[in-house]
Amino acid sequence: MQSSTPPPSAATSTAASVLRVISRHPRLTAASFVLIGAGLGFRRGAQQYHETELARQRAAPGFYVTVDRSGGGI
Repeated sequence: MQSSTPPPSAATSTAASVLRVISRHPRLTAASFVLIGAGLGFRRGAQQYHETELARQRAAPGFYVTVDRSGGGI
């Protein structure tokens, strides 16, 4: 015989699943947040560097020289 209760919605079960993973694996959750933060920080630094280079290029178009900062040879 079928039950009269409707099945849980996908959003509810997904949220419950996420909360279950967070509560059962706190170190994994913390490590994930650290990696996400580091990635976002790295991306922000790269974006800031790019914006600074564009600002320098626009400030003096005739005098702007690109510089290879790879550290390799001449």
